[in-house]
Amino acid sequence: MKSTVLPTFLPPKSFLAAIVALPILAGCSTDPVGVVPGDFFGGEGVLLTIRDSGADLEWDCAAGRIEEAFETADDGSFDLEGTHTPGVGGPIREDDPPDSEAARYKGRLSGSRMTLTVELPESGVTLGPHELRFREEALLRRCL
Repeated sequence: MKSTVLPTFLPPKSFLAAIVALPILAGCSTDPVGVVPGDFFGGEGVLLTIRDSGADLEWDCAAGRIEEAFETADDGSFDLEGTHTPGVGGPIREDDPPDSEAARYKGRLSGSRMTLTVELPESGVTLGPHELRFREEALLRRCL
């Protein structure tokens, strides 16, 4: 029986190295997730939902709103202005809504994870840091 030898093609070593490294690098991406209205991030006691011009936040016993477009720097960091409204137990009267105060929402978005800290300059309080995950439901324990 006669054997046939087929010609072989060996790609350059740099090409092989790139093929091997590509899946590894893809799994280690630190590029920020591009967020669109309707996306949400949840964590323990907090839920952040992206809207057209900012974001809404729900806490166990508070609410917040980011008042400007949710945009990150090239490294995924953000520093956005908004408001924070402490919750009250029981129903809220229409003629006596809870007071809101100015807030700075700071953090970093890296892949599917977000670190969030809220600074309340008027009261000198800092909330967080909170660790949130993309599309993770939050368990909120509402104040009564």
